[in-house]
Amino acid sequence: MTSIPEALTSGPAQVRSIDPATGETWRVWTSTTPEEVQAAVLRARAAQPAWAARSLGERRRIFRRVRRRIFERRAELAALIQREAGKPAVEAMTADVLTTLDVVRFCERRAPRLLRARTMIPSNVALWRKRVTIEHEPYGVIGIISPWNYPLFLPASGTLAALVAGNAVVLKPSELTPATAVRFGELLHESGVPKDVMQVLPGDGATGAALADASIDKLFFTGSVATGRKVALACAARLVPYALELGGSDPAIVLEDADLETAASGILWGRFSNAGQTCVAPKRVIVANAVHDAFVDRITTAAGHLIMGSGAAGSDVGPMIRPSQLDALESQLRDARQRGAHVVSHARGDRHFFAPTIVSNVSSDMRIAREETFGPLLAIIRAHDDAEAIAIANDTPFGLSASIWSRDLTRARGIAARIAAGTVQINDALSVVGMADVPHGGVKESGTGRLHGEAGLRECVREKAIVVDPFPSWRQPWWFGYGAEHARNIDAFARFSHGRTMLERLSGAWRSIKMLVSRERPL
Repeated sequence: MTSIPEALTSGPAQVRSIDPATGETWRVWTSTTPEEVQAAVLRARAAQPAWAARSLGERRRIFRRVRRRIFERRAELAALIQREAGKPAVEAMTADVLTTLDVVRFCERRAPRLLRARTMIPSNVALWRKRVTIEHEPYGVIGIISPWNYPLFLPASGTLAALVAGNAVVLKPSELTPATAVRFGELLHESGVPKDVMQVLPGDGATGAALADASIDKLFFTGSVATGRKVALACAARLVPYALELGGSDPAIVLEDADLETAASGILWGRFSNAGQTCVAPKRVIVANAVHDAFVDRITTAAGHLIMGSGAAGSDVGPMIRPSQLDALESQLRDARQRGAHVVSHARGDRHFFAPTIVSNVSSDMRIAREETFGPLLAIIRAHDDAEAIAIANDTPFGLSASIWSRDLTRARGIAARIAAGTVQINDALSVVGMADVPHGGVKESGTGRLHGEAGLRECVREKAIVVDPFPSWRQPWWFGYGAEHARNIDAFARFSHGRTMLERLSGAWRSIKMLVSRERPL
């Protein structure tokens, strides 16, 4: 995800809530200082044990109240997201509010099954007396540094999983969208989450850096690769675990048997929703040579019907979060033109909007094929067979998601298995990130760790094994008392456990059984 520097006013560092469609500043926040960050973490650490000591049932009851409050205030939240992030009305409601409600429900309903202790017996026959319990303990204090493009859904995803597992959370939202995160925190407090257990710290990059350096127990970060590397280094220096989601350049492979109308419609939505400011989105469309021209015609025609605007009913594509984002896209577009790409659809918007743009004849040396394009800019690449399409799809430092478009699901699944990505969708795009019960995350430079689903919930707990021998007076066969007889017993057990033939295994059976049931006292 692209990181955008924000100019700050003189005096104490400040961040501003700005309407992206107009440039109007409607609220100014004083950045949380590094000292205040550390104090917040200490408060969270003091409050966390009592929160973890509450039963999971009580935390789930609080989550039911959270879901009810978010539902009741859905219109208020959507309007806030529209104003702060510039989303069209439908996207503010669906991509942020409704998906957040799904995450609350998932945590509330699935946490008991996913977090409950499980028992097992070790597979080694020598350990037949042991009873093992695998328990899940919260880390303690989890820091979250969240982005601006989904200002409610993305911070909520990590926060809710961490809280239901018994952690305290210190959340640093993007400096571009602090108001939405602050309101989310207020709704959690109104629902019964203690204030020190969930704290929201508005601030700039220095605030985020201070959180990464603070005495937290784990860090979740979503942002640019460059910043993600710094976060990883800061955590590694103190052996603090982390989960990173660092964006992508998702391929969409359109095979010659695809329903082109469906493929064009799905890719159009996946690429240009949220004004293209989405990590999981088809950014490089790799089209089979036989249907390349027909696909380009279809998606270009469809793109021409999209309506730019913010908030108003009927708007499809909203503004860029800041004007500097337009400059980055124009730079990538100029590079593509200079290297021979064909711009088949582009109309210059005003200083806040970038018109949906489609570029064909794209080659692997162009920046739009190598870098993440964070805006409504779509690259189309021709492929002559499946092998070439797969090679192009994987020729990227990123590996967040991908999509394949085909009527032949067996063929599509075979291609999906060869794509280096955290998720692959067949005949759909983007929507996977909104599935609360499906793990989300990437490979390669797209990051490490997972949000959502069982994997996301498990990111918020440590597994602890408790091993019990219920016979306290019965010696273990491998304890001291070494000698020739003991060595013969151990060799017999090796044959019994791992002999190559049945005869070899049987040759060690008697000594092994005798050793395992012996009640002799240890030294």
